[in-house]
Amino acid sequence: MSCKESSLVCYDIIERKFHRITKSWKAGIKVTMEKLFQKQRQLDTYIEEKRNVTAEEVLEEKLLAFIVETGELANEVRCFKFWSSKGPSDKAVILEEYVDGLHFLLSIGNTLSEKPEFVQSENTTEEGTEKEKTKAFLELTNLTSALYNEKTGNAYQETFRAYISLAGLLGYTWEDVLEAYESKNQENYSRQDNNY
Repeated sequence: MSCKESSLVCYDIIERKFHRITKSWKAGIKVTMEKLFQKQRQLDTYIEEKRNVTAEEVLEEKLLAFIVETGELANEVRCFKFWSSKGPSDKAVILEEYVDGLHFLLSIGNTLSEKPEFVQSENTTEEGTEKEKTKAFLELTNLTSALYNEKTGNAYQETFRAYISLAGLLGYTWEDVLEAYESKNQENYSRQDNNY
């Protein structure tokens, strides 16, 4: 049974939202993903050399790190916290958590030699409801588990697509994500230089 079939209802909601978001991206600028994967590969190589590890040796650690970062992101979004009156964290904090996860997801793609060709940039966003966000996080958890178990191109592509779709559900444009990624990428180099 594929990841899709195991949680069809959640996946269907994400799939419909993904199609609405990507439809709006068609009016935007085509952004080549190769550049992001190259930047991540450079950072990964820098870290691997500094820490004396190979990408393959730390693949499971990267998968766990992605799961943890996704959990930290959900914690800042607070969409599942029905028991609390406190709203979500500041949009900048949420975006930073999102790109933390993106760093690990790109790194996993590099290790598995999986790279989506491009993502079209959106000009508008359609932020999801709290329920849609919660279901998106749950589906991402399922897809990441499948990626851990299968380590296939298809499992990676589904996980990547769900994560990119999540940015739109959270109300961010692809330009927001790219700008935040660039900033965090530089910060990650600085952290390594300072023995983080």
